[in-house]
Amino acid sequence: MSKHTRRHFLGAAGALTAAACTGGVPLAMAAHHKPKMRLGLVTYLWGQDWDLPTLIANCEKSKILGVELRVEHAHGVNPEMSKSEREDVKKRFAASPVTCVGMGCNEQFDSPDPAEVRKNIERSKAFLQLSHDIGGSGVKVKPNRLHDSVPHDKTLEQIGKSLNELGKAAADLGQTVRLEVHGGGTQELPNIKKIMDACDSRNAGVCWDSNSQDLDG
Repeated sequence: MSKHTRRHFLGAAGALTAAACTGGVPLAMAAHHKPKMRLGLVTYLWGQDWDLPTLIANCEKSKILGVELRVEHAHGVNPEMSKSEREDVKKRFAASPVTCVGMGCNEQFDSPDPAEVRKNIERSKAFLQLSHDIGGSGVKVKPNRLHDSVPHDKTLEQIGKSLNELGKAAADLGQTVRLEVHGGGTQELPNIKKIMDACDSRNAGVCWDSNSQDLDG
């Protein structure tokens, strides 16, 4: 195992983020090397009330050149869009220095009801198609919680198998599935590992919020 812990990684990421905010680079970084990490925006809170032209314009002005579009917000990018509407979104980003990283959706796979899980899997596939059509590279999903009525390991395996199916669908579209570390019990790192142990798709991975609790241990 590498001697570099996740705490060290996040510390380095923080230095890069600070550099992006101030317009400088960390002193430890050689002058001939460019940072590989850039600052982006998730429209969960900031940007949630902006329509798409306003969102892109504000990102350009602030030099935030990557954006994940949260669903159900004022930008109005959703699977119900027509082909021409999807093409318009793609053209807007193509004409801008701002990259559409993809979609942040609320689909989750923990329910004890198989019909509910199936519905959310199919909806996630629709978001993967949407991300592909607008020039994005992936979709963020949630695990999302554990249930007292179901053995926890069963729920974790169910989430992992759902991700596996989505990962295969994502591969066909040149997309990735990003599992947000989130939820009641499912955000604990040992449980995230169990979820991913049940998923063998190379097109599914884990996305941290980098909250303070993520540094525990």
